[in-house]
Amino acid sequence: MKVANTILPAGQPRPRDFILGLNFAKTLVTITGPGRGKEQGHLYMRSGISYRGEHLWTALILLLAHFANMEKDGGARKRTCEPAYPTEAVLGKNHVRVVQSGNIMTLAKLDVRSNEHARIAAATVSVVQAISGWLRVGGYDQASIREAKKACGCGNGTRDWTPDINWRIPRSSSKFDYVIIGGGTAGLTVAERLSEDPTISVAVIEAGGFYELDNGNVSQIPAFYAKNFNQTAAPETIQPLIDWEYIIEPQVGLANRRFHYSQGKTLGGSSGRNSNIFTRGTKGYYQRWADLVGDPSWAWDNILPYFKKSVDFTPPDTAKMGVDANISYDPAAYGAGGPLHVAYSNYYQPMNPGLIKGFEALNFSYQPGFSSGRMDGYGYLAVTIDPKTQIKDSSETAFLSGAFNATNFRVYKNTIAQKILFQGATATGVQVETAGLSYTLEAAKEVIVAAGVTRSPQMLMVSGIGPRDILAQHNIPVIVDRQVGQNWQDHCAFEFQYKMNVEGNAALEGNKQFLYQATEDFLKTQTGPLTNWGGDILGFEKLPSPYREALNQSALTELAELPDDQPEIEWLIASHGPQMATSSYVTFTPAILAVTSKGTIGLSSPNAADNPIIDPKTFSSPTEQALGIQIYKRLQEFVNATGLTTGPELKIGPRGSDADILAGMKQTGLPWYHGVASCPMGKESDPNAVVDGNGRVFGTKGLRVVDASVIPLIAPGHSMAPVYMVAEKLADAIKKGL
Repeated sequence: MKVANTILPAGQPRPRDFILGLNFAKTLVTITGPGRGKEQGHLYMRSGISYRGEHLWTALILLLAHFANMEKDGGARKRTCEPAYPTEAVLGKNHVRVVQSGNIMTLAKLDVRSNEHARIAAATVSVVQAISGWLRVGGYDQASIREAKKACGCGNGTRDWTPDINWRIPRSSSKFDYVIIGGGTAGLTVAERLSEDPTISVAVIEAGGFYELDNGNVSQIPAFYAKNFNQTAAPETIQPLIDWEYIIEPQVGLANRRFHYSQGKTLGGSSGRNSNIFTRGTKGYYQRWADLVGDPSWAWDNILPYFKKSVDFTPPDTAKMGVDANISYDPAAYGAGGPLHVAYSNYYQPMNPGLIKGFEALNFSYQPGFSSGRMDGYGYLAVTIDPKTQIKDSSETAFLSGAFNATNFRVYKNTIAQKILFQGATATGVQVETAGLSYTLEAAKEVIVAAGVTRSPQMLMVSGIGPRDILAQHNIPVIVDRQVGQNWQDHCAFEFQYKMNVEGNAALEGNKQFLYQATEDFLKTQTGPLTNWGGDILGFEKLPSPYREALNQSALTELAELPDDQPEIEWLIASHGPQMATSSYVTFTPAILAVTSKGTIGLSSPNAADNPIIDPKTFSSPTEQALGIQIYKRLQEFVNATGLTTGPELKIGPRGSDADILAGMKQTGLPWYHGVASCPMGKESDPNAVVDGNGRVFGTKGLRVVDASVIPLIAPGHSMAPVYMVAEKLADAIKKGL
C-alpha cells in the first residue's frame, strides 16, 4: 500500500505517520456528503473556499506536496497555479497559506523541513483520498495532475501520476485476483495474508469506514465498549456510521421482545467494537467440529498453529495494575510476533477478590487463562489490546495497518457489494455501489465472502445461492439450492444487576470526578478503569449437582451430546450499572453455552443494501429454558458467596416457583452477539452444509466464504478468537490452492 511517493519523495510513511496524517487531514478539509448541509461532492477548506472535481485534487496535491519539498532555507516562497486553477500557495517558515481573492487562510504550523512531517504530509494525501475517495468518479484527470506537479516543483510533469495506495477511487471496472466482500475481522485478516505475495492482487469491499473517525473513543477506549451494545430497539440509540442498525424479529423465548443486534459496519468489523475478550474453546469442541466436517485438520492440535500465528502476546503488568495478583497464563498457548496484540488491562478490578472468593466457594478450579483448550473453572481473561497504549486492537489496527506498504492491496470503503456475478456456476466478480455509482470488480481467481454472520448469507442469497423457496419469493434465479441462513446459533445471556460495595466502572457514567481521574490515569500512565472493559475474571462450568438432578431427561439427553470438556454455562461479571450511575454496581451475566435452538437469516428484499430478516430464536428450546431455571438458582448461591452486593437484584427482583423464574429469565435474557453457522461448514452430503472444509461454496467454482458464518457449531466462550483462526487457516488453504 504505497502512499503517493511519486510526488512526495520523503520516504514511506509509517503506521504512526498515517494516524498523525489522519488527524492532520481532519484539520485541513471538510468533505461533504449526503445530508451534511452543503452541496454534495465538494471539499470545503476551513476558510470557506470550495473546490470540486479536478480542482479538489489539484489543490490537495499542490498544498501537501509543498510540505514534502520545502527547501531548507525556510524562506517564504510563492507558487501560483495556472489560471485554470485559481489558487495560490504561500509558504512561510512554519506554515502554508492559501490565498484566493484576498481571502487568506493558514493551513498548518509545521516544521516543513522535517522528514517526519514530510511523511505525515504523504500520509495525509492517503487519508484525504480514503475519506473522500467516492467523490471523484471515473478516475483522475491526468492533465490536471501534471499541471499541479509543475506548479509545485514536483518534477517536469511528463509522467502521469496514479495514486499507488490502497484507498481506491470508483472506476467503471477494475480487475483483481481476489475480491473480498467485507473488511471485518476475517476479511482484513485474509486480505493481508494473501497480499503477502506481491504477485497477487487483492481488493476489499467495505460498507463502512474508519471507526477511529466515525466513533472515536467509544470504539478505541476499552471501558466504553458497552456503548456499542445498547440492546434497545430505539433507532436513536444506534450509531449508524459503524452499525448495520439491525432490529431482530420479536423473540418468542424472550417475552416477544425485539432487540438491536449489534454488528460492525466498519473497517475491522465487530473486532473494532466488542469487549475484545480472547477465548478459544475446548479441545473436545474442535474434535466435534472436525468430525462433523469430516476433516481432521480442524482438530485442536492442527488449528493451534493458526491461533498462534495471529498473536503477539504480552504478559500482565502487575506493577501497572498496582497489585500483587497471581495472574497465571499458559505461555505455550500463545504466539509472538503476530500482528494482533493479546495482553491484559492495566487495571485490576476492585471486585476481583470477591469474585475469587465466590468461585472458590462454589468449587471452581483455577485455570491459567482460556487459550489452552481447557475451560473448566475460573481465571483471568486476556484481551486484544495494545499493551503500551491500552487502546483496543482490531483486525483494522493489526492486519490493515500491517499492509500499508503493500502495493497489491486495495480497499473500497463506504462501498456496498450488491451481488456476486457468475458465468454459469463460476463466480467472476462483484457488482458494487459507491454513493450511487454502480460498477464491477472482477475476480480472476476467487470471490471471497467475509461479510459476517448476517451479511454473508444475505450476499449468497441475493446472488442466487440459497433455499429455493426464499429465492423464489424475491424472483432471484437459483444457481445453487442450499440451506443458506437456516442454522444460525447464538448464545443467550442473562443480566442481573446489583449495587456493589467496592469501586467499579459504572461510576464512569455519572461521577465526573471519577471519570476525570480515570482520564488522567489513562493519558499519563495508561492505567486506571478506562483501560478495562469492565471485568477481569471469567468462569465456566457444566451445571453441577444438585441443580443437574432437577433437569428432565430430554434436557439431559441433549446436553450429553456435548463433549465432556465443553462447559454449558459461562459466568461473566462486569462492574457495569445503569446509565449515568454515580455509585458502584456489578452485573452478573451467566450465559447458556449449550445452545440447542437454531435461528434464521432471511431476505427482506433482493437488494443487498436492505437489511436481512434476522430471527435468532434465542432461548426458545425446552432444554435451554430448563437450564435457564437452574442457572438462576445457581446465581443466588454465587452472588451470596462473593460478598460484593448490597441490596436486592435490580432488574427482575426475587423469584419463587420455576414458572416464575422462567418468566423472569425471559424478561432479562438477550442474544449475545456471538452468532455463527449461517453458512455452515460440513460434508456435501449434509443438507444443512453450505461450504466444505476449505470454505468453498458447494455447487460453485471460484467462490468461498471465510468468517463466523462458516463455523458449524457455536464455540464455548467468545467467538472473536475462533474467527481469527478460521481466517488464518483458510487464507493458508487459498495460498496452497486447496
